[in-house]
Amino acid sequence: MQHQDFYHQYATIQEEEVRALNEALRNRTDKEFHWYADFPYVIAELSTCDGHVDAKVMAVKYPVTPSSGILIMPDEDNEYYEVGYNDIQFGDIDGILDELPEE
Repeated sequence: MQHQDFYHQYATIQEEEVRALNEALRNRTDKEFHWYADFPYVIAELSTCDGHVDAKVMAVKYPVTPSSGILIMPDEDNEYYEVGYNDIQFGDIDGILDELPEE
């Protein structure tokens, strides 16, 4: 069986998702969006927690970078954390895009 390296494909997909999210936010009047209900959820890795945590996305702001632009609140506490796309699981940006209303 020949080994195939899929990392490049994952990286390309993630770049396209981030580009689409940033484009959507850049075109908004205030360049950010806050959810008050029907939150998208992500799986995040926080330096303050062991392992990964489920968290609701409270807001996103332009530009979303590897380390900033996504405001989350983990299910375990009522603290807010700003993370970037490198801190959440692959494919979670797509879930955020799905819940982002068109302006």
